[in-house]
Amino acid sequence: MQLKPNERDKIAVLFGSGLAIREISRRLDRDPSTISREIKRNRCGDSYVAIHAQNLATKRSIKAKHRHPLKNPFVYSYTLEKLRESWSPEQICGRLKLEFGKSLICWETIYDYIHDDENKEKRLWDYLTIKRQKRRKKFGRQVKKNKDTQSCFYPS
Repeated sequence: MQLKPNERDKIAVLFGSGLAIREISRRLDRDPSTISREIKRNRCGDSYVAIHAQNLATKRSIKAKHRHPLKNPFVYSYTLEKLRESWSPEQICGRLKLEFGKSLICWETIYDYIHDDENKEKRLWDYLTIKRQKRRKKFGRQVKKNKDTQSCFYPS
């Protein structure tokens, strides 16, 4: 259970008066780890300010509720429509950015969605120009060392 604003006020007063975390937790009837985590996460320099802590907690709460871009019905339908028209994910992202003035989705997100194990039955990779079911690593292959060439450089 999350801390309430009035509990954060009490923590600020008790922590400011120099009480130990265990004593604060006993007075608020909370686990000491909850109080410790709250102070560590939301402290302002050496002190703990309740308003500052509440603002940070609210921002984190809003960010946690941010939905995946392809869960937006418009972006999802637009992306599928353009994939079926043989557009690349890069082109889809670029067009969305031109039309709306901001980036609604990243091309990497589209590739991740296409190649996700949960979406295998949709076979979305068939709409890509290179119809590869699995993705290759982004930065190419690694150089293999030959044992014969090593002996040329290191005398035995």
